[in-house]
Amino acid sequence: MIFPIENKRSFFMLLALTVLLSSCVSKRNSYFLRDFKQDIDASKVQQADKDYVVKTNDNLYVSVKTINPEINAMFSQSEGGLGSGNMYTSQAGQHIYGYQVDNQGDITLPVIGAVHVAGRTLKETKEQIQLRSDEYLKDADIQVRLLNFKVSVLGEVRSPGVYYNYNNTLTVLEAIGMAQGTTDYAKIKDILVVRQGEDAVQPFLLDLTEKDILASEAFYLQSNDVVFVRPQKLKNVRLNASYYTIGASTLTTIMLIINFLWG
Repeated sequence: MIFPIENKRSFFMLLALTVLLSSCVSKRNSYFLRDFKQDIDASKVQQADKDYVVKTNDNLYVSVKTINPEINAMFSQSEGGLGSGNMYTSQAGQHIYGYQVDNQGDITLPVIGAVHVAGRTLKETKEQIQLRSDEYLKDADIQVRLLNFKVSVLGEVRSPGVYYNYNNTLTVLEAIGMAQGTTDYAKIKDILVVRQGEDAVQPFLLDLTEKDILASEAFYLQSNDVVFVRPQKLKNVRLNASYYTIGASTLTTIMLIINFLWG
């Protein structure tokens, strides 16, 4: 038994529909920095804040090293007998052993006492602690780091979540890289960065396909920024198309088997 012409015509139309839907799902519409074909004037590139400005509620790592082991132990629990050099490798350890900036903008250090740090850069904070330590300690070596520089990356990325940065700078591209990149449904021409300002929340829209993002105020992220990768409007259509493709492929296979058995 052979299918009538009408059934064959339906079969080929179904087969064509399957191919069409498959191609629609797999095709990507845009690429990062696709217009980056020549050098960019350095004066038009947003410059990163090389040194973070300390704020209240920030959590700082402060290391004070001297020739006196007993003094060193007062500043570092790991050298005071706990025998663990990994106290800062977890968020809980950083919270417990870091020095939090209080509502007055101060941190309180052993021996040295309260030091005002809010409104100062990390470099200026280090210099201020160095000045205070020179009053009490001999030949102290000071190191200061920010422990709570975190950003949230949400939406159409492969691994959404909160990510911590331990460098002085972090770009929006690096943040998306931390989240394992975008999904196939990401609308990279319309990335939203939400920043908490002193008086209001600031939204920024970035088109990651254009080199102009290098001049954006939001290209270099700040602590507590939220990066939201929006989905394309056709996401639901494409997801449904995947189901239709599977169904169409199944029907096509069944028709081929029936035609073979009864042909």
